[in-house]
Amino acid sequence: MSFTANTAFEARITNNEFNDLCNITGKYYVSTTATDCSAGFLCKRDSLLDCEGFTGVKNENAWKMVAAAATDTIDEPIYACNTYESKLIPDGDGHSYFIGSETLGLGVPAGRYGTFTNIVFDGQHFYRFGAGNIDGTVSTNQYFKIKAGLLEPAASAPTTTGAIYFKLMGTGKFVEGTSESFTYYDVLACKVSTVAG
Repeated sequence: MSFTANTAFEARITNNEFNDLCNITGKYYVSTTATDCSAGFLCKRDSLLDCEGFTGVKNENAWKMVAAAATDTIDEPIYACNTYESKLIPDGDGHSYFIGSETLGLGVPAGRYGTFTNIVFDGQHFYRFGAGNIDGTVSTNQYFKIKAGLLEPAASAPTTTGAIYFKLMGTGKFVEGTSESFTYYDVLACKVSTVAG
């Protein structure tokens, strides 16, 4: 799998929580194959990864990550591939290089560890995704559901208790260096609750 163009992820308005549940380390897999993971790709934990260099020993701080699905609910923690500080890019010939500029939207190369940020579906946490993270046309749609790791535009929010979704809050263009870059969408992470309000 190659990287998807115009993907990006930023946690926007948060309370700057720093705990062991907000960010985890992982490698993205499709089935049993370590695969490239684009920025902002929505994932869930599958299993602990092996501790490299040892047999039968699990690394309790690193997870095998797989694509989040439309059927996932609030009971399944969802994470976004967060490459905001990643500066490693592959050249296609088996080499990878660290760079110090134009890092917006870089993905995590297959087999490399990446940071995955827990999405908090509480109606208070904002996130910014790139246009490449959208599967479909936004147009007048104001809501997004998860579809195979991407955001799928929807005309209305789900109604099933425990369902998770995103509400569109704004859009614009990323600024990369001094130049205008590709389109972003700011979304509010929400869940369907039986509690009023």
